[in-house]
Amino acid sequence: MRSVIIAIAFVVVVGLAAAIIGPRACSRAQQTAAEAQAGSARSDAMADAAIGAAADTAAAMTTAAVTAATSKENEDAMRRAPGSTTAVPSTSNRAALGKLCMRPSTRDQPGCVALLGPRPGTAGR
Repeated sequence: MRSVIIAIAFVVVVGLAAAIIGPRACSRAQQTAAEAQAGSARSDAMADAAIGAAADTAAAMTTAAVTAATSKENEDAMRRAPGSTTAVPSTSNRAALGKLCMRPSTRDQPGCVALLGPRPGTAGR
């Protein structure tokens, strides 16, 4: 009889342990799976961002290369144009600089002030 009581007590203890530990183990497994899935989503997002950044950088570099090539072609064409080596008369140069110096963004530059004089109200600056 005593061994039957011990066997029943053992079954009850094992049953209680399984009832207490079992849900915790399942909950922990679910939490671990959710954390792994979130980590995977973060990794995918980071990879997508890196791919996008690389594509943007490549596009910018391509645009810069095309712009540089166009600028070089234009410069070469201007240097080969008839009359490109002829000196600009100083009167034409002065007139062009005078027009350029009339722009608000260049008006206060030292060269423009020397050419046109100070603007009214800015002589003390």
